[in-house]
Amino acid sequence: MTAYLDTSGDAEDAAKAIELRWRAIRERLQQQGADEATVQAIADHVREHRAQTGQRGQVLVGEGAEVVLQDELPEPPTDLPTEDQAYVGPVPHLMPYLRRCVTRVAFLAADVDHTGADLMVVPRSGEVKRVRIDGESHPVHKTHAGEQENQQRFHMAVEERWKRNAEAVAGEITERAGKMGAQAIALTGEDQQRSLVRSLLGEDQELVIEPASRQESAERLRYEVTRSVHDAEVAEVVEEFQRESGRGERAVEGWQDTLGAVRQGQVRTLLWTADDHAGDLHVGAGPTELAADERALKDTGSDIIGDAPASAAVVRALAGTGADLVITEPGTIDLTGGIGAVLRYPAA
Repeated sequence: MTAYLDTSGDAEDAAKAIELRWRAIRERLQQQGADEATVQAIADHVREHRAQTGQRGQVLVGEGAEVVLQDELPEPPTDLPTEDQAYVGPVPHLMPYLRRCVTRVAFLAADVDHTGADLMVVPRSGEVKRVRIDGESHPVHKTHAGEQENQQRFHMAVEERWKRNAEAVAGEITERAGKMGAQAIALTGEDQQRSLVRSLLGEDQELVIEPASRQESAERLRYEVTRSVHDAEVAEVVEEFQRESGRGERAVEGWQDTLGAVRQGQVRTLLWTADDHAGDLHVGAGPTELAADERALKDTGSDIIGDAPASAAVVRALAGTGADLVITEPGTIDLTGGIGAVLRYPAA
């Protein structure tokens, strides 16, 4: 069984409100035949959070009188249909969770100026560290006083210090990014110095993003960086899918062909643009036992244990075969039936 709950803690009566919302979810689970031991196990884990206040949500999955998954959602799941907030079925209903969960991205942010940079090191988990990198501080500002020849020498000295300071910052960024396995480097600050630092990053230039503005909050910056990394990864997968589709070898689309590839364990990355309520699928006990046609599943020797939302059945199959899931926004790619896949090896 799967439950999605608004557990926001930003109101004076938050605890009471959460309890009332949980009672409603509990009642809907019980109406669907949920066993009481598993419902109680879920109840015991409600309100387990990293953050103690603010807007948030929680997903809990229970089976056999145990909670097998519980995680915090960055926003309350109030937009979910009622049937998704409390679901009892043969497989967990995790597509709403995957749409909402925040993938932790390790990144380094540098706010650059002519004398150095303020670094913010943001790991996937753990404490955010702020470090100041100071270079040479004098002279770093150009002046226009004195004779022209002296001005030129002074300006050259200033620009040389800018360069040395940029080298120091770039070196520190490269070292720290390598140690932490950074997936992105966010650069802000003075335009000229920022461009100079970027040019000195070598291969790490591929990781650089430039946020719209300076961010004081690690969480706000994390959101922007995560979105940029996600968009880049989606674009890469879409490009690969289109390339393989053109060759007619390692890509399929549409429900029949894609589910066939899923059952064979061929799928490396599945692309999903379909609605989360794209009908139900028949499922068996094994993760790849799923089909829209009952006969297709029985022909494989599988016993049908029930029906599940298509999105839930597909997510279980991908987890069971170690395949990736890429959820794309409408308009990103046109897929027959809203589903397609890049394959591990050519389709037969």
